[in-house]
Parts: sequence; structure tokens; C-alpha cells
Amino acid sequence: MPDQRLPLPPFAKELIARLQSTSPPWPIMICFGRDAWQRARQWQSNPTVWALVCPSNSAPAHFRWPVLGLMLIVDWQCDHATGRDEVMALVKVLLGYGAEWVAVWPSWVDFSQPAFEYDPRLPVGQRWVQVRDEIVVYRLNEESGGG
Repeated sequence: MPDQRLPLPPFAKELIARLQSTSPPWPIMICFGRDAWQRARQWQSNPTVWALVCPSNSAPAHFRWPVLGLMLIVDWQCDHATGRDEVMALVKVLLGYGAEWVAVWPSWVDFSQPAFEYDPRLPVGQRWVQVRDEIVVYRLNEESGGG
């Protein structure tokens, strides 16, 4: 059970109200990293989308996330404070609050460039090398529930 004393993340009260409406928003964006506040406001200018902010000066676990059963997209702008470890901590917290799935979109990446390159100098089995981040979707494994 989430700790009800924890504060909601920025823009969550509005999300809760919109989820009760006849046309709930979709997708739900979680803006994280550089310019998160500005990006959230840009997303919110689209009437079908809503965005929350995970402030870079706070740990994701310091908030109560109203995301039970929702499909989320983390709009991640990498900076000195929000690297891969920090975005994975956010994903774990969101899944812990019952998100159905969480897609991490590294929004600074040029997706027209290859994600992998072949390096014949490396040992067989290790020659395909990842050279840029990709969009990855995370969800809880139903079978690992310990029962």
C-alpha cells in the first residue's frame, strides 16, 4: 500500500481529475531530466495527452504516483543528474505503483542512426555493439510474483 503521506508529483492532481472524465488522457508522459517542466507543459498543450514531472532534485520514491493500471511513456532527456541509473530507478518506482507498462523514450537520440554496429575485431559472439540508446518497454513479470 502506498504511503499516503507522500506528496503527489507535479501535475498529478490534474491527472487524477482527468482520469475520471469521459475522455481520459492517453498517453501519460512522465517528463524526466533536462527541461522536464517545459516539456510537460508542451505535452499538456495536446488535449489527448497528460504529463507528470519527476523533478531532478527529488528521488522518484519521494512521490506517490497515481499510475495504477496505466501505460506510461518516460520522456527522458539525459543530463548530468538523470542518467541510466536514475531512469531505471524511476521505472522501478512506477511499476511498483502498479503501472501496466513503462516505455522509456530517450528523446535526445537520433533514431535514424543505427542502434548497433558490427566490429569484426571483437571475438565471435560479441561483434555487434550497441552504439546508441533505444526505446525500451518495461513491465512486471507476472510469473515472478513468488507464489
